[in-house]
Amino acid sequence: MKNSLHYFKISQDNPEKQLDLEYFLIEREPKMKEYIKSIKNIKEILITIKKLKEGKEDKNVIEKYYKKLFDNFDSYSNCSELGCFVNACDTTRDLIKEDFQSFKRITDFFISKRILDDKAPENWIQAIIDTNASRKKGKLGENKLISILKKDKYKLVETWSDFEKSKRCMTSFSKNVFYNDEVAKRFGINLKTKNQGKMLDLIIKNGKNIYILEAKHLNTGGGEQNKQIDELIKILELRETKENVFYISFLDGTYSNKLIGEDIQKKSKKLFTQRSQIEKYLKSKGAKNYWVNTTGFIHLFMDLG
Repeated sequence: MKNSLHYFKISQDNPEKQLDLEYFLIEREPKMKEYIKSIKNIKEILITIKKLKEGKEDKNVIEKYYKKLFDNFDSYSNCSELGCFVNACDTTRDLIKEDFQSFKRITDFFISKRILDDKAPENWIQAIIDTNASRKKGKLGENKLISILKKDKYKLVETWSDFEKSKRCMTSFSKNVFYNDEVAKRFGINLKTKNQGKMLDLIIKNGKNIYILEAKHLNTGGGEQNKQIDELIKILELRETKENVFYISFLDGTYSNKLIGEDIQKKSKKLFTQRSQIEKYLKSKGAKNYWVNTTGFIHLFMDLG
């Protein structure tokens, strides 16, 4: 078994691909009929409200249609023009659903500032869904690693009983079974992450050894991304007295190449500092945790046997 620095260097020498199919969300939306039905319904009500207001109809009648629109402004409505307009008004559907009067005001702005029609083309609904695809990628990295481990004969388990009797297995952290306090108690560890309430992603068992992993997928830099890198570094630096417990900080996506693979020197102060922190730990005496990308992860578990 090689040391932590070995797998870091493998990761450096084998950068992530520009396109990783594991993160593609390119299938047609399976609930497209529901989206179309909801959006057409919203458009019809909006057109009715506009005509009633232009005709100076009774306010109580118009109010009923505002209420109807409010009640029908469901999760599918995020892909309607009104749903997108809500975002342009510095709020969200979830927030506006708690405030009927503000919803009415935004509806009036929409009617006065936008063109109304009764069309709901599937192609632009799909385009809006595709634009928001990045919000659905939370579990894809975890699923990618599970798929890799399955090929190496690791069993995916869901109970402590199955975990304890298996020699090679894996499981995801969960609120009801594999939650932080229970994991810490069972393994006799501290599990003191920076954010105490946040669960990590995977627990992998190989014989007597336990590997606790956090996975992140980044393609761009920035403030939020820096926070995620810092979180991975804190996990890398965690120390446990149990000799059979190891932590793995996993980062894929093209930003991984920038962070560990390119000659950054001091072009980016933040990148340089983060890389230095990672290398400082990996070169330290007694370093037992790992920082890997996809290839580094594969080699690590190949060598574990």
